[in-house]
Amino acid sequence: MLRTLWVALVLVTTTIPCATLTIILTAFPAAERLVNRVIRFWGRSLVWAAGIRLEAENLDLLDPKQRYILVANHSSYLDIPCIFSAIPQPIRFMAKVSLFKIPLFGWALRRGGFIPIDRKNRSSAVKSFDLAGQRIRKGYTIVVFPEEGRSRERKMRPFQRGGFLLALKSELPIVPTAVKGTYDVMSAHTLRIKPGPVTVTLTPPIPTAELSVRDRQALAGEARRRIQKILFGDEAIEDPTSTAPETQQSPRPDR
Repeated sequence: MLRTLWVALVLVTTTIPCATLTIILTAFPAAERLVNRVIRFWGRSLVWAAGIRLEAENLDLLDPKQRYILVANHSSYLDIPCIFSAIPQPIRFMAKVSLFKIPLFGWALRRGGFIPIDRKNRSSAVKSFDLAGQRIRKGYTIVVFPEEGRSRERKMRPFQRGGFLLALKSELPIVPTAVKGTYDVMSAHTLRIKPGPVTVTLTPPIPTAELSVRDRQALAGEARRRIQKILFGDEAIEDPTSTAPETQQSPRPDR
């Protein structure tokens, strides 16, 4: 419990100044690198406060001059600060729209280039993917959690295909990314934090420039298989429902 209270204290005392500084810095286009440093500092502060022993694997797979669509599993609120801390790219997330309504923090998210998405509203979701395209053109790597929410079990939820459609539309490589350990540090069932090791592992980028929308299911399946292999090793068993069925809610790229 003391660890949880400590993380809450660090969260408040870092979020307020970091959010304020982000809002100020975004008024100056030349300060973009400083904004990225502020965001990474925020993530590293929470990783440190939670007592996470963070390791990053296969960072050499990323070209510093290239941007990507990172698709990752999602089982904890701590996945986000761990990814910020581990991956040396200018990263922005697609985040649920309710976060953007939080005073100061939400304003900083919007000014900082993060992308609100309301998956229950098709027209809003389409606009969010258009906004993600703008962020990509500005030079950001976009992180997507294709489970569309934290898993409440160790196994992953079915993958939705929105992030893969975004990759196909933008023709950016997809990097399946496994975040292992955050479930044990802080699962979706509790606010209690238990210090422990977390590893963020990248897998080789999957080119999308020569692919079409018809390949979205195969892309989602391959990304899921790679992440499952890292998380569960030889015990990984592919679930026939591992990728969600097609719905009318999925934004479609104009290709």
